[in-house]
Amino acid sequence: MIRVAGIPLLLSLLTLALGVLAAFPDPLKLSGSVLIHDPSLVQRASDGKYFLFTTHNKGGILTATNLAGPWTSVGSILPSDSSINLPGRDDIWAPDVSLHGSTYYAYYAVSTFGSQNSAIGLATSSSMDPGTWTDQGQVFASTTGAQFNAIDPNVVIDEKGVPVLSFGSFWSDIFQINLASNFKTVSGSATQVSFNATNPQPEEGAFVWKHGSFYYLFFSSGLCCGFDANALPPAGNEYKVFVGRSTSAHGPFLDKAGKDLRQTGGTLVLASHGNVYAPGGQSIFTDSKSGKDVFVYHYVPVNSAQPYSDAFATLGLNAIDWSSVSGFGPVGVGYGNSCVFR
Repeated sequence: MIRVAGIPLLLSLLTLALGVLAAFPDPLKLSGSVLIHDPSLVQRASDGKYFLFTTHNKGGILTATNLAGPWTSVGSILPSDSSINLPGRDDIWAPDVSLHGSTYYAYYAVSTFGSQNSAIGLATSSSMDPGTWTDQGQVFASTTGAQFNAIDPNVVIDEKGVPVLSFGSFWSDIFQINLASNFKTVSGSATQVSFNATNPQPEEGAFVWKHGSFYYLFFSSGLCCGFDANALPPAGNEYKVFVGRSTSAHGPFLDKAGKDLRQTGGTLVLASHGNVYAPGGQSIFTDSKSGKDVFVYHYVPVNSAQPYSDAFATLGLNAIDWSSVSGFGPVGVGYGNSCVFR
C-alpha cells in the first residue's frame, strides 16, 4: 500500500503487457449526499473547496471541504430553469464545469429521453456558489434527423489555444465543434471523433483531458439507466468507460491497439464489478491537495435500497496514475483501491 498526501493508493502490478487483466477498482468511500448522475467536479481556486455538479435538480450543486465528504447539496446552477425554449429546460443534464481566466463556465444540456430536439447551453459564475450563476443561453443545438444529438457537453482547450466543444449521444455518437474566444459562439461545422457501428450506436458522455503530450478522449458506452433488477441487460451491455488518445484535441483518437475510435475502437477503462454496476458519465479534475488527477464518475450500487435502480446512482472517485503500459496509458491507481485503466 502506497500513500500520497495521506491518501492510500494501491498500485496494481498486473498489466496487459503480461497478458493479465487487473481487477477493476472500488471507489473511495464517501459520506453525505452523493446520489448523482453525470458528475463534474471542480476545486475552487480561491480556497480549495470542492464543487460537484450533477444532472437533474436544475443542475444540482454539492459541496465538500474533503473529497471523502461529507458532501452537502446546496442548490442549483439554474434554479429558475434554462432560458432555452425546449422541453427539458427545467431538468438540466450533464453539466461540464471548468475555469477559464477568472470565470467558471458550466456547459449543460437541455433535452428529453429519446429526442434529438436538444441544445447545449452555458452559464457563468465567478465563484460557483448557488445564486451566482448567469444563464448565457444556447450555444449549440440539434433537431430531429440530424447526424448527432447535442447533449453531454465538454470543453477542452486545444493545442492552439482554441476552445473545443465535444458532445453527442447515440445518433452517430461523439462530435466536436470549435468555439470562439468568448467560449459561446460556435465556429465551423461539427466533425465526428468517435463512432460505434454496433446498433444502437451506444456512445455518449465524451470527456477530453490533456496529459503530457496527449489528449485522452473518454466516453461511456452502453445502457445508462432504467434497469430492472429482474431483467438486466446482457452482461457488458450496461454502461462502461472507454478511452482513446491523440496528439491533437481534434483526433484522430486511437485505442491501445491502434484502432481509430471512429471505427468502433476504444480501450476499456472501467466496467461493472462487485457493488459497482454500470459506471460512466465520467470527468476528471486535478486535486490541488494531493496533486493527483482524479477520475470522477457515477455508478449504480448493487446493494442499494432498490438493487440496480439508477435512482440510487452515486459518486465514484479514483485517483489516476498516468504511467504508460506497453506504450499506451493511462494506468490508474485509486483513492482506497487501484483504478486500473486497462
